[in-house]
Amino acid sequence: MSNQHFYSLFAKKLAGEASPEELSELDAYLQAHPEEQYVQEIVTNWWESGVAMSPEAEESEDARFERILHQSAINQFQTEEIIQSQKPVHKMNFSGWKKWMAAAVVAGLLFIGARYVFSSSVVTADTENEIVAKRGTKSRLLLPDGTQVWLNAESRITYADFFNDSLREVRLEGEAYFDVVKDARRPFIVHTSGIRIRVLGTAFNVKSYPQDPTIEATLVRGLIEVEKINQPQSSRIMLKPNEKLVYNKNLDHVVKTTEPSLEKNNSVQQPEVKPESISISTLAKGIADSIRVETSWVYGKLVFDGETFRELAPRMERWFNVKIGFRNEKVAGYRFTGVFEHENIEEALQALQLTASFSSTVKGNEVWIDKK
Repeated sequence: MSNQHFYSLFAKKLAGEASPEELSELDAYLQAHPEEQYVQEIVTNWWESGVAMSPEAEESEDARFERILHQSAINQFQTEEIIQSQKPVHKMNFSGWKKWMAAAVVAGLLFIGARYVFSSSVVTADTENEIVAKRGTKSRLLLPDGTQVWLNAESRITYADFFNDSLREVRLEGEAYFDVVKDARRPFIVHTSGIRIRVLGTAFNVKSYPQDPTIEATLVRGLIEVEKINQPQSSRIMLKPNEKLVYNKNLDHVVKTTEPSLEKNNSVQQPEVKPESISISTLAKGIADSIRVETSWVYGKLVFDGETFRELAPRMERWFNVKIGFRNEKVAGYRFTGVFEHENIEEALQALQLTASFSSTVKGNEVWIDKK
């Protein structure tokens, strides 16, 4: 696809006049050229925000794009919070001169934008961004290489403004779903407190909250390589689609095994390459990601399957922005299966009380659970 044709399709998309076939063609091009997605997303978010095109006649094109980059990339593109009850997006009503302006914006700003976004003269490569999703919220962001990240409640991710020529690295605390753009020349690395995940291009979920006893990695598609941070000499573990790895922080040790020596007719002690703190399970097939426990949160659903009340409580705390305490251990051991989607904390507790007998008291953001 030529640059002129790309600008034409993008301008039609902004003006709301692109046909379904043209939108499909544009999406296919952006999937094949992730480097174009970064600037395209910035320009789209800025355009839809309704900010005036040229408030000062003397403003240069370079200065105009720098202003757009600041307004859109920082405020909209990088830190978009997806609240539980989403508000509708109001798009501009394009007609007449706005259609012409869309074409002018795309032709000019995408050219200037590519020079700014991928030039170290604007922001140095070691500049880092930290995106935080607070309790009760979720965030979605697009990394410089086009990789999409969904950040769950009470989570944070840190990444550089620009990935280098050999590696793409991020640090995660909490839970995130990654849809990584494939780049065989530059592996994508996710650092957590206990494990390191290495990928080329794939989709997977990582759950690594500091207060949780486990770290989980669930592979949706592609291939990922997992290794323990404190034992880099141990064998790396490869996950296949529909597999889930659980790293238990409390069982972090290596045992010895007896294996025959090739040189002598006796046995020697050698380190076990499979750490006992890591287990791998295969998830049930035929379940949509939108209703799977590990990935349903990306689709705005809190799914739980046979979890005890105490196990479910931390997830509910992050989901509803509350703090849950138990006054009865028997109630804390009750097991629940279900789905929360649009409920508030009171409605969620009422739903649980339909299947188990307990009382609940909600005061502000504090919830106390007791026997009935």
